[in-house]
Amino acid sequence: MALVAVLSVAISGTAASVAAADVPPCTGRASSSVLYSGLGKLESVATGNGGRIYVSLTPEDSTASRLITIRRPGGTPRTVADGPGGPGGLAWAKRRLLWGYGNTAEAGETGDENPVAGLYRVNLKTGSKSVVSDRLGMANGVVRAKNGAIYASNDFGMKLDRITPSGTTVNGWATVESANGLVLSKNQKYLFAAQTFAEPSAISRIRISDPGTVETWAGTEGLITGNPIFDGLTRDNKGNLYVAAWAAGEIWKVDSKRRFCVVATDLGRPSALVFGKSEKGFRSGRLYTVGFNGELAEIKGAVAATYPSG
Repeated sequence: MALVAVLSVAISGTAASVAAADVPPCTGRASSSVLYSGLGKLESVATGNGGRIYVSLTPEDSTASRLITIRRPGGTPRTVADGPGGPGGLAWAKRRLLWGYGNTAEAGETGDENPVAGLYRVNLKTGSKSVVSDRLGMANGVVRAKNGAIYASNDFGMKLDRITPSGTTVNGWATVESANGLVLSKNQKYLFAAQTFAEPSAISRIRISDPGTVETWAGTEGLITGNPIFDGLTRDNKGNLYVAAWAAGEIWKVDSKRRFCVVATDLGRPSALVFGKSEKGFRSGRLYTVGFNGELAEIKGAVAATYPSG
């Protein structure tokens, strides 16, 4: 999510006054704890099979972007690569990490007509970068399918971009208002998109084989007042979705019946979230979230948490 525009919305009062009282807390023993603070403005996060975590961020007192890694909780953050302003989304491409750049308010506002953001492929051992595409609307949310296709969002526009497995960029592959965090369904038939500035707030589902088919998968109409500003999006192996409610400072879970419940609160403007993938380091089954206040937090029990009965 582009920082400048988000802050302007929050200051206006629309986002800051969001009332999530009608989104019930999930039942279970989910708990969150801050693992790191003071890391800068954190945009996106990814975990690797070796237990490492990777974070896309803007360092404190800087306008540049940086990709860092941490080997395990308590370990020292290490810089992998630096880039231009506007750190974007992260996604895996085998042993390389895809890293969006140019994720700024300025790029997003004109991104539908004049796409100038892009995507790097990063060698994590050397920190070297190669450009995958330099014609994306914002490179905000980024996700890669098993067949090699890459999807990238623009939360200031209407166009959702696709890079084909052969490397061709298709601007406006689908039309989704203010798409941000992206995640693919387990069967790879659908792409889910969290919509940041849409009113009412919602998560849309796009059919991969027919991108003209876009439906509201889960919406907040009649549920809350204000805009929680949906940002990052992920899912668990059971197909439940988890969305960062930026303005509310919360993580919301969306179950198979499309019901929202709050799985974590009192987070500092959470922007992205991901599950661990390893039995060591940043572990599988645990949800990790990053925020604009510089915090990296761990949420335990998110998968077991459920919508309250009754």
